[in-house]
Amino acid sequence: MTFPFRKMMSRMSKRILRRSSLRVICCVTKRDSSTSAKLTSSYYHNVSSVPLIHKTLGQVFDETAKKYPEHECFVFKGERKRYTYKSFQDEVDSIAASLLELGLEKSDRIAVWLPNTSENVTMSFVASKLGLIKVNINPAYVERELEYCLNKVGCKALVLAPTVKSIQSLAILRQLLPELDQSSSFKRVPSLEHIILTGKSSSTVPKSTHSYEHLLKHGAKISHSKLQLYQSTIDPHAPLAIFYTSGTTGQPKAATLTNFNMINMSQNISHHVGKHFTRLCAPIPMFHIFSEAVGVCNPLVAKCQTVFPAILPNPVATMRAIDEEKCTALIGAPVIFRDILNHVDRKKYNLSSLEYSALGASPVHVDFLRQLEQEIPIQRVGQVYGMTENCAILSSSMWAADGDTRRYSSIGRAMQHIEMKVVDQQGNPVPIGESGEVWARGFPIMSGYYNDTDKTRETVTESGWLRTGDEGRMDEDGFLYFIGRQKDIIIRGGVNIYPIEIEKAIMEHPSVAEAQVFSIPDVRHDEEICAWIKLKSDAARCQPEDMVKFLSTKLAFFKIPKHIRFVDKFIVTATGKAQKFKMTQSMIDELNQK
Repeated sequence: MTFPFRKMMSRMSKRILRRSSLRVICCVTKRDSSTSAKLTSSYYHNVSSVPLIHKTLGQVFDETAKKYPEHECFVFKGERKRYTYKSFQDEVDSIAASLLELGLEKSDRIAVWLPNTSENVTMSFVASKLGLIKVNINPAYVERELEYCLNKVGCKALVLAPTVKSIQSLAILRQLLPELDQSSSFKRVPSLEHIILTGKSSSTVPKSTHSYEHLLKHGAKISHSKLQLYQSTIDPHAPLAIFYTSGTTGQPKAATLTNFNMINMSQNISHHVGKHFTRLCAPIPMFHIFSEAVGVCNPLVAKCQTVFPAILPNPVATMRAIDEEKCTALIGAPVIFRDILNHVDRKKYNLSSLEYSALGASPVHVDFLRQLEQEIPIQRVGQVYGMTENCAILSSSMWAADGDTRRYSSIGRAMQHIEMKVVDQQGNPVPIGESGEVWARGFPIMSGYYNDTDKTRETVTESGWLRTGDEGRMDEDGFLYFIGRQKDIIIRGGVNIYPIEIEKAIMEHPSVAEAQVFSIPDVRHDEEICAWIKLKSDAARCQPEDMVKFLSTKLAFFKIPKHIRFVDKFIVTATGKAQKFKMTQSMIDELNQK
């Protein structure tokens, strides 16, 4: 495997690093925008006195667990499970010991195809203790999406539940691996050796699989001395997690993050808004970096708790969790907050314990943030901005002082230890107030796209700057304002969707000649997917419902266009290039007339 820039990034990190203990006594000093020197160029560096942590997630968690063994750190409402630091540590160590005995080794990729369950969180810490790379896969993925994710990075093991609500995960796996009931060698996924099923053991599951429950019980009985020795050899800069993020080619890229990325993001958040994160409600799916870096890692560096309200997003479960657990913070994409705000039963639940909410994944309007504070109510609402490639958060609008409207209108200022700039086409900072591409550099930048040197070089410069592909501007105090995306991307409900992937799937239909996929604004999801399709001249008639049925076996449900139109021609430029912005306006006009 290759990790471009990994050695370079490691050297950079070590130059700005000194070893630290788990709890750092000194605090971040906020830069007072009213008295500090004003910027003239669009470059801001949030210098911090808090040293970075040079340890793994597993090591830091063990230190915190030793301090607060009986404090509850995780609550899984959908499973009716509650863990103290000690009980969760016991489960992690037991599973890790069993996997070590199975032969999993450093840098092996272990795919986790699960919703928001305790096993999913456990595997994040197991991966850190064994030096494995946890590969996060959306539980809604269908057969070929799963196949791509497993093969892209050569997964050695896979953890899944037989079913996830209406999704028949094991049945999908059987389609992909027809040898499953007879063999542990798989033609379509040759790297796969171990399959682990969560939930209660059943006689209907393939004999070649492992039971998570059995591994847990077995691991609790064997010695953990080998595990402890093994854990001590893990490099904090070693890769820890892969999150799939698509590109303009339509094929997902495997963004690879390290222990160092994740633990220091957790520390950054704790020092920035940790006082509000005493009891954090995290309804975001765990395959999303926002959930992992903020929700899963929340109890790492402080005595606090993360509450997962349900295994799949559910506004009633989220409201109930906030009410029953008296949650002090709520994180999520805007769709989560819209669903709560507009729910007919909202007033049945007491949500007044919420001190702070962070909205990420897609930009929101100022008025909506104020509405959340007034009507839910939430004491303070702010936006965070970032990407998978930078471990979730680059900037936060909570740096704005009380009464500063930039907490609503901006996407905030850089987090601690992070440099951000708005640049021209040559990578030079533009004057204050001018627009350009947002770049960032610092400890959270990924080690690279797994085994993809070329795409990594396109995204991360030789000097370590992450090109976000987003257009923005910076004010004289370093606050950023989001203008738009340079990439051809749809963000539906906080999830990145790439039109070309959907277009390619549509083109597989034997009657289709050409397809264009784009988005229109949507009140609930921010954006909704539309497809204009040209059929072949000799093709039989096709209805939208026929196309939906066709795509249902090729794409996850959230990627299937809500609006499908069969057209004779597209809106194009004089040179024949599709003008999707005009197609968007045409769809808006059509729907407004209905």
